[in-house]
Amino acid sequence: MKTIHIVIASMLACSVAFGLDLALDNQKKQTGTSLPVAEWKLPPAFDESGVLDESKLPDSPYGDMVKYGYKLISQTHNYIGPNAKDESKRYAGNHLSCNSCHAQGGTKQYSAGFIGITARFPQYNARGDKIVSLEDRINGCMQRSMNGKTLPLNSPEMRAIVTYMHYLSVGVPVGANIKGQSLKKVELLDRPADLAKGKVVYETHCTVCHGENGEGMKNPEFASADYYIYPPLWGDDSYNTGAGMYRMIKAAQFIKQNMPQFNEILTDEEAFDVAAYINSKPRPIKDGRENDFPNRKVKAIDMDVGPHDDKFSDEQHKYGPFKEMKY
Repeated sequence: MKTIHIVIASMLACSVAFGLDLALDNQKKQTGTSLPVAEWKLPPAFDESGVLDESKLPDSPYGDMVKYGYKLISQTHNYIGPNAKDESKRYAGNHLSCNSCHAQGGTKQYSAGFIGITARFPQYNARGDKIVSLEDRINGCMQRSMNGKTLPLNSPEMRAIVTYMHYLSVGVPVGANIKGQSLKKVELLDRPADLAKGKVVYETHCTVCHGENGEGMKNPEFASADYYIYPPLWGDDSYNTGAGMYRMIKAAQFIKQNMPQFNEILTDEEAFDVAAYINSKPRPIKDGRENDFPNRKVKAIDMDVGPHDDKFSDEQHKYGPFKEMKY
């Protein structure tokens, strides 16, 4: 297995996409070690579509926790969401599942996958300007994408999710760089995202799955009849304004690589425009966003709430143009 070192060219590319002070961001992310390269590879109990064959897991407490973690990831709302039988375990505030963003249980490349994820934590987090654990990162999703509250760190549910992620990371060296871990970059626009054009893109490519009003599509044959085959993109049951998907560059990257499902044909401009249209719609509000990215030098340029360390308005930080936003 070979190793590679962080190169200045790649960091320059990241500085454009995320609006960072290059030297400071590089300094904060340093671990003092080189980054090994590892292969994107699913564990033997998964097929290529991310379906878990439980019979291939060990008959052990570890195997049991992987099974439970898989259920929590794929049916979040039933176990730790609004449908949880034990009301004290209703941590998620909507009917989304982790699968809604982390496709196929986190086994799909370029879709915020979980392969090797336990080998990447602890890591520096710019939104908090601190080192965070994997549990911290999971709870960030619980509060933002799931519009809920944090899981207790030593709860069976948190342990199961982490164990599931560990199973997806077995054999991956600590700190490994795996192709497909991150979202692919998109070309930043030299104009603001166009909501009218985004509406056309949405009506053409998105309504068949996500609905005319962004309400998503449920499976009536599922036990609770409210399991989303395709998640809602706005409204009360969607992610809140603190989620990564509410940031324009992050949303465009995800859309460009993953939508329409199985037929990813959108251009970078279309991805930006439809992301803007989706995120212009009403959704739950995350309080305290002005406290995100306390170090303005490493603040994401598509973070629409100030203060900022530049001359650009909150409106431009939301919709662009982003190409001119360089420190």
